[in-house]
Amino acid sequence: MEEVTDIEIGGYRFTDPALLENALTHSSYLHEHPEEDAPDFERLEFLGDAVVDLVVGEELYRRFPDATEGELTALRATLVSSAALAEVGRQLGLPERARLGRGEEETGGRGRAGLAASLYESVVGACYIESGLAAAQDLVHRTMGDVIASTVSSPRKSPKTLLQEWAQAAHHPLPLYRTLDVSGPEHRRGFVVEVEVAGNVAQGTGASKRAAEEAAAAKLMELVTQ
Repeated sequence: MEEVTDIEIGGYRFTDPALLENALTHSSYLHEHPEEDAPDFERLEFLGDAVVDLVVGEELYRRFPDATEGELTALRATLVSSAALAEVGRQLGLPERARLGRGEEETGGRGRAGLAASLYESVVGACYIESGLAAAQDLVHRTMGDVIASTVSSPRKSPKTLLQEWAQAAHHPLPLYRTLDVSGPEHRRGFVVEVEVAGNVAQGTGASKRAAEEAAAAKLMELVTQ
């Protein structure tokens, strides 16, 4: 693919074809075409990542008024994981529209989940740059609405449950929790717990051991699903 000619993605129509072209251009393409003085999608991906986090986080905050911070964090981590965003990117046909270098193409780059996820975030970032937050919010809601709705309609799972399911799906050992510290008077305890899965470690704090474990699981979920 040498240039972007279709300027509509997910119901949003770009007015600046060059901006969309940047959002769909992999660094490998520019390495093979040094005559093109243009950026790849990585900066837009960085921005889109923040926008997707914000939009999904706000939606979860609104829909789950009684959820704890740990529960919201775990839910958001699941929804914005690379695997989840890659599926959205594939449904939009973004890998097929990407500008890749020949070497990247020949080594199967177009089929990599990471590319589809990155392209989705870069397109959202480009939408934000061109038309602002409201347009980017609309794009995320249109393209991720079904995923968010299915999460909302399903029984809510705790961060510990989500982390255990992730570990089992990835064929990792079950999460290992360790209490690192207990402080404060008996009526106002403070707990610090560490959780580890396959070398990935995170800590959480809480007024009970269970709460600290949930907080640690939520942080680790956010780490491993990025």
